[in-house]
Amino acid sequence: MKTFDQPQRQSPFAVAIMFFYIFRVVIGQVWPFAIGIFFGKKENIGMKFLIIGGGLVLYILIKTLLDYWFMKFSIQQGQLLVRKGVFTKKKVTIPLERIQAVHLEQGLLHSLTGTYKVLIDTAGTDEAELKIYAIAAEDATALRNILLNAMQQAVDDGKSEATVAVNNYQLVSKLSIGGLFKLSLSANHLETMGIIAAFVIGKYEDIKPLINRIPLLQQLDSYSDTVQFTWTVITSLVIISLIITMLISIVRTFLRFYDYTVKKDGKGFHIRWGLLQVKQKMIPFNKIQMVSWRSNFVRRLIGLGLLHLKVAGQKEEKVKLRLELPITSPEQVTSIIHTYQVSPPRQDSGQGYQIHPSYILQRAFLITLPALLILTIGFYFIWQWNSLWILLWWPISIAKNWWYWMNFRFWISTEGLQRYASTFGKTEMLLNWNNIQYVHLRQSLFQKKRGLATLFLHTAAGRFELPYISYEQGLSISDYALYKTESTQQTWM
Repeated sequence: MKTFDQPQRQSPFAVAIMFFYIFRVVIGQVWPFAIGIFFGKKENIGMKFLIIGGGLVLYILIKTLLDYWFMKFSIQQGQLLVRKGVFTKKKVTIPLERIQAVHLEQGLLHSLTGTYKVLIDTAGTDEAELKIYAIAAEDATALRNILLNAMQQAVDDGKSEATVAVNNYQLVSKLSIGGLFKLSLSANHLETMGIIAAFVIGKYEDIKPLINRIPLLQQLDSYSDTVQFTWTVITSLVIISLIITMLISIVRTFLRFYDYTVKKDGKGFHIRWGLLQVKQKMIPFNKIQMVSWRSNFVRRLIGLGLLHLKVAGQKEEKVKLRLELPITSPEQVTSIIHTYQVSPPRQDSGQGYQIHPSYILQRAFLITLPALLILTIGFYFIWQWNSLWILLWWPISIAKNWWYWMNFRFWISTEGLQRYASTFGKTEMLLNWNNIQYVHLRQSLFQKKRGLATLFLHTAAGRFELPYISYEQGLSISDYALYKTESTQQTWM
């Protein structure tokens, strides 16, 4: 097996893949400028495009060749070394024991050339620390095995026990076509609509200065100011928007979760999925900081959900980096979470603890009501007294907060904590004591008068929150968490 002890470049096929990647980034930045040229003055437009387009392609090609030639990587003395840069030399040193995960991706070009894209994550950044755009399939597998063995050796810390064979896989879950179809139909279509709207609005602002140069768009823009939006027109637009959104949402789900397969061995989870772009990820057990699983209202009714493995260094807001596993049965959840926590607190701790009912009043009077009043006053100048309809959301939000309070529970055991929250959908979260890095107990003025507090237990992958518990209970949990983290022999990752 290849050892990578000598510096080496990527596969020559990486040049083509890097070229298309850089081309896409550059075009994404200059396309409004190109539209302005095309619809601007018509003199010598062909020559302008030839010069500008040729210059861009030449620039991208030169940059690609230089980036490819001056980028080398190797494994030496327990470290992954990367050297790159033309005029400014850059050297990246990654200790093998600090690597969080190794991912393999295979797009269409990779499939045609028999290569993989390799992504290496560490706890230091939100993005991949190292991207190898193309490397031969056998070299990619060998590199991943070397890194995984080094990660496991760091976990064993000199123990005499032999490591478990990497290829001794056990199937945890596999998403069938039927499950994929149900998952796509039950997706959050409103979220997709928001993404589409944000994209359209963002791009509209980019090209708005160019609209006056385009006669057809200028006519449409002026027509939109005079059209009468009747209930029929509005209803038709809403229905059309929902249909388009659902179709896009279904396509997104199919592309994201097609052939989603989860296996595990003695070291971690091996995950593979993708339709147009095949991805493989390996998540070591010891790198998982928290586990959560959730279902929206529709998925909850049909027994579907998404399980999120929260790995060190990946922030919650980085949606592309989330590792969410589609779940179609409770047995799959049990199989996965038992690798993180053998006996979840909810199984052994009865009904659990409830948060204080003051949560309902605080949310209703100090957050929701002031926001609704501001909106009502703002829209009064547009809708007049019809803006008072906005205030109808207040009793709905009170009912929603009451239902959340009724269903919120948390449990404590010698291994860790577990919390359950539900309104229309549901969310559960599991945390081990040894993954806690620091504890934060916060009191607002409202909470202080009632002897309450909100407890935040921070990990390398996000925080575990217990809102509106008694201050004494928060102190007790904080003290116990510090005791467990200081007395345990386990590392946090």
